[in-house]
Amino acid sequence: MVERGPLAPIREERPPGEVDPDAELVARWRAGDRKAFEGLVRRHEARVFRLLLRMLGSREEAEDVAQETFLNLHRSGHRFRGEARFSTFVYRVAANAALNRRRSLGRHQARSDAFAREGEPAAGRPADPEAAAASSELRAALEAALGELAPALRLPVLLCDVEGLGYSEIAGILELAEGTVKSRIHRGRRWLRERLGARVGRTAPDEVAR
Repeated sequence: MVERGPLAPIREERPPGEVDPDAELVARWRAGDRKAFEGLVRRHEARVFRLLLRMLGSREEAEDVAQETFLNLHRSGHRFRGEARFSTFVYRVAANAALNRRRSLGRHQARSDAFAREGEPAAGRPADPEAAAASSELRAALEAALGELAPALRLPVLLCDVEGLGYSEIAGILELAEGTVKSRIHRGRRWLRERLGARVGRTAPDEVAR
């Protein structure tokens, strides 16, 4: 990826006729409405934090970079021209900030339990204790494998398989050709399948096996 400033233009464009769900808030914010910006932060802060936590492996670092992301938007967000969805713009700023922070932290940044700390398990327990143990083991193996995946592959996989973004939108966020995005996602999924197979001796889950 070619390094650019966090507010560099995004190539991805919205399909004709598609309405950005944030358009009204963005227009009010750019007109000077501070409460509109607060609304944008509330709307996107959880997803931004989740992405940063997975990228950085530290709740403290993720919180710090999330604050940096929204401060950057507040200071220089007037550069957003609306060619892409605002959510794409936010992801671009957050991803750039996370990659910059990772470089500053170096290769030895601890991230062993980041995924386990992300949230509480869903309500209810499987009726079969053995199934619960197997599910927990597989989830822990997947989280560990994601933590070991190279950032250049991890971020596209997270944006696609966790955040549910399309190839075109990911290409815009990462400033890569769409074919490169597809290739990195394919390579990342293949690496995860192999890593999971080595860890637990079973087939990888669907979200990384495609």
